[in-house]
Amino acid sequence: MPRSLIGVSLSFVTVILGVLTGVFVKQVSTDINLFTTIFYRFVFSLPLIFAFGFFVRGAKVMQINQRRALIFRTFFGCCGMFLWFTSLRVMPFGMATALFQSSVLFVTLLSPFLLGERVGLYRWTAVVAGLTGVIIIANPFSDEISWAVLYGVAASLAGAGLSLTLRQLGKGDEPVSVACWYNLSAFAVVCVLLVLFPDQLQSLADAVLMDLVWLGIFGAGMQITVTSAYRYADAVVVASMRYLQMPLAGILGYVVFAEVMTAAEIAGAAIIILSCLVIAWRELVRARQVTNPVID
Repeated sequence: MPRSLIGVSLSFVTVILGVLTGVFVKQVSTDINLFTTIFYRFVFSLPLIFAFGFFVRGAKVMQINQRRALIFRTFFGCCGMFLWFTSLRVMPFGMATALFQSSVLFVTLLSPFLLGERVGLYRWTAVVAGLTGVIIIANPFSDEISWAVLYGVAASLAGAGLSLTLRQLGKGDEPVSVACWYNLSAFAVVCVLLVLFPDQLQSLADAVLMDLVWLGIFGAGMQITVTSAYRYADAVVVASMRYLQMPLAGILGYVVFAEVMTAAEIAGAAIIILSCLVIAWRELVRARQVTNPVID
């Protein structure tokens, strides 16, 4: 099988696992609190992630070169997870996913200032259009704007910081080692918080425990498949595939949770999807322009 096809297949599996992770986060939200959800997500995912890490790198699994960047990756990763899980608990599944995936808009917006990357007309237009979609979903001029939408936008901003940090780490460190360090460090942060606030760790019913086991498995599987995908396909291709999560989340939100998005929310999500795809397309074009560059 061609390497590119393997990379695309792994990216598609990552999309499915990402959507399923969101489904189980929302599924348990009526039974347990946020801290309990995140704690058990790490408990059941860490063994799988480290097993994969040892398989890929052996004794070098914890070798890392850019420690400062890793600290920022852990910070943005923790913030992003807390905010995304919170938004999934308090807003429709499709809307929360659309807002979170819009982080690519903020990455494009910030990359010229933080990474010195050049952003041309096509991508600036896509950013403006995508932010318009975010505004349509958030509807800031309505009296009904809630913290739920703000959690989703904040999760997107944290995701943008995470993406920028991962770009830096990708220049000198193995993704699987970064994943192992992040998950271990984030789990340590959660444990410290639970020591300070022990009442936040709740007891579990058997059905909820099984859901959390699946959450840990899908969360670990998502990190393993996306890490493997980068070994076979261009980063732009892998990143582009994740936008499939938005329509899939909308469909599952309707089927599983009986959630119906308004026409404005659907329009805003569609604008975000198209804007992200334009940005991904331009990234792919630029990546293939080794010579004879054209206007971006």
